[in-house]
Amino acid sequence: MATVVINRKKIEQKQDILKRKGKKNLTDSKPNTRLMSASNLTNHQQNFQNRLLDKNFKTCVTYHENLVGANAFPVFLLQISLFSLISQLLHLALKRLKQPKVVCNVLAGIILGPSVLGHFERWNAIFHPEEMLLVNTMSIMGGIYFIFIVTLKMDKARILKTVRNGWSVSVTCLVVPFTISSFLTSLLHSYIPGVNKGPFLYFFSVTLAKPFFPVIAHAMNELNLLTSELGQLAISCSILSELLSWMNLILAMLFKANNHLLKTEITFCAMAFFMFFIVRPAVKWIIRTTPEGKAVKEIYMVAMLLLPGITGALSDATGLNFMSGAVLTGLVVPAGPPLGSAVVKKSEIIMENIFMPFFYIHIGQLFNVYSITNWKAFAILQIIILAAYFARVAAIFLSLIFYKISIRNAILFGLILNIKGVIELLLLTEWRTHKYVDDQTVTTIMLSHTAVTAIVIPLISMYYDPNSTRLQSSCKLEKRTRTLGTTSMDSELRILCGIHHEDSIHNIINLLKALNPTEMSPICAYVVHLVELVGRAESLSAPYDAQRRRLKENSTDRIMRAVTNQTKSSCVSLTSQPFKIIAPYHTMHESICKLAEDKFAPLILIPFHKGLEFQEIETCLHQLNLNIQAYAQCTIGILVDSGLPRSLSSTHFSYDVAVFFLGGADDREVMALVSRMAGHPSLTVTVFKIDFKGNQAENECERQLDEYVMNEFRERNAGNACVVCREMMVNDSTELMSSIRLIENIYDLVIVGKQRGIGSPFEQEMKPWLEYAELGIIGDMLASADFYGGTMSVLVVHCTENQLIATDPINAESPA
Repeated sequence: MATVVINRKKIEQKQDILKRKGKKNLTDSKPNTRLMSASNLTNHQQNFQNRLLDKNFKTCVTYHENLVGANAFPVFLLQISLFSLISQLLHLALKRLKQPKVVCNVLAGIILGPSVLGHFERWNAIFHPEEMLLVNTMSIMGGIYFIFIVTLKMDKARILKTVRNGWSVSVTCLVVPFTISSFLTSLLHSYIPGVNKGPFLYFFSVTLAKPFFPVIAHAMNELNLLTSELGQLAISCSILSELLSWMNLILAMLFKANNHLLKTEITFCAMAFFMFFIVRPAVKWIIRTTPEGKAVKEIYMVAMLLLPGITGALSDATGLNFMSGAVLTGLVVPAGPPLGSAVVKKSEIIMENIFMPFFYIHIGQLFNVYSITNWKAFAILQIIILAAYFARVAAIFLSLIFYKISIRNAILFGLILNIKGVIELLLLTEWRTHKYVDDQTVTTIMLSHTAVTAIVIPLISMYYDPNSTRLQSSCKLEKRTRTLGTTSMDSELRILCGIHHEDSIHNIINLLKALNPTEMSPICAYVVHLVELVGRAESLSAPYDAQRRRLKENSTDRIMRAVTNQTKSSCVSLTSQPFKIIAPYHTMHESICKLAEDKFAPLILIPFHKGLEFQEIETCLHQLNLNIQAYAQCTIGILVDSGLPRSLSSTHFSYDVAVFFLGGADDREVMALVSRMAGHPSLTVTVFKIDFKGNQAENECERQLDEYVMNEFRERNAGNACVVCREMMVNDSTELMSSIRLIENIYDLVIVGKQRGIGSPFEQEMKPWLEYAELGIIGDMLASADFYGGTMSVLVVHCTENQLIATDPINAESPA
């Protein structure tokens, strides 16, 4: 059934006629009573939009089954089904061209719009103006929840700090394109009649000049650049732009409500007061009363999901923009768990898969290539837009004075800040709704934004080097790389320790104590709590601030307090510095490796997890370990914890360590680590040197390095009764594995290298039986349940392939 709007004055006239004739009143009629003839119905349909604009128009509702909108809901389902089908087909077709999802969605909307399929009369019946009422409503809801989620995911506490760190390049990237675009717009505005004059030209220039934080953050996540320095700098610039955009939003609301300025100001202040002084305290109370690890109560979740729609509708109804209500709601909800992550998880799926498709359908209806009739205005507007794009790239080169980044990264940075997305499309719909621009201008701007995004993102994907996450040239960083083999025994040993859960703290600290920290060779542990990015837009890698006030104690607070207490209770030669990294698991290795390089740490210790409750998380953690091993510029140790002895925390204890030495760069790093342990008075170290009989295929240089390391270790510990060296001869890999299995289960920790060497026959032969690639052949066997029931703790050491030369103990110079 369709809704028909009828003028009440005509109904009253009809009622007077019926009363004089003694007939029944119209209001007593059934809802489906025909009030107008068929010809009148046709005329009514033609004048439908004009009647809606009549200020004196008062309405009543009737229903009729023969109207165009009678089958609105089936048409509604057909519209979203067609969009989803076309969007998915475009995504499959353009995926190899590195096209983002937003470009595919916009193209799908354009295909359904009047530019392509909608140009045909029969197809146009599906997207008839009267059938678009529900689509347009859902489109507005999509915009409201998109703005809400994006604002919620911002880390409000870090905004000012982020702006301080990158203000110079941010201001440069804003001022230069704004100056160029505003100058050209004011100079050539007479040639673009489709753009409203006056104050709107200012907002138009600002929109062309500024990058939007939601668009940049979403693009960085899609390009896996959230944790890179390039992505972090781009997000910093966009955050500063976002602060300016909020000021711009307030000005835009006042500009929109110039006839009701006082009413608009009072309404905005009342809404802000309600959100920050009533809703925000309620949100804090919800967070404090929600137990850690437990789900937020359903009634609170329903209230939080309804609130953006209510505030958006109220702000729009009172003369404000609907985006202002969504922004205020997002600002009062803290990012991250428990509430922020839960709200994002619940609403993001609905927003992306239900509301946003209708937004793209609405965008496609606004895009009409046949509306471009003034080609001179089209060309001038394109010149202004392209000038803003190139001005932003030029501004990046000016920022080289402050950041001294390479030319390649400067160009990539400029391309990133030129990415366009949903926010620009939302502004276009607002401009067209309030008639600030005409159809040709909307089509021109949308065409330019879509084309630039479709070109820029593939270029970034092709030319960005994932092995170089730094803005500086790689040659400067290579000089800073260190390994255990090139670190002096009489200097400070810096170790980065990654921790996911509280259960790993005790064993990590005990392992650090076993490394024999002394006054001559102290140990500084950079303890990092690794947290998955959930319910936030940007990643975080920063020192942990114990003095910062928090709404509620979380797992990071407990981990850092436990680390501080345990290191303080040990010898003074062991110190810790707490850090926190929040990032997606698939790019978290970049933040870890960057922190290790910044702190000049030759060793990264990370825990190994298996048997977790969620298989998906366990898979992500295994891939994280592999990524760290592949990208780190130092030595990596993976600790398979089966319960290191508690006696390590006492004054007198006995601790037995076994080492399997087969040769290779990894095993040489193991010996460098064990050399530090051997000086501990309460540790027993047993080294099993395993040789293959008659195997002359190995690299002669590698064999000499292995012999040098072993001879040096024997000489250094010649009088140490706690160190035992044994040699074993094996014929093949089967005999090797059997010999390892015969070792008694008397050792508290077994240390092995991940691999013997590149192309080793032993590695190739045993590879089909490998379960966990990050542990290597022997480490995987020792950590399996088949080996003493999986009760043996194992430390697997790996040195990345680009460090093989640096670990040469013969030619390397140990730093002082």
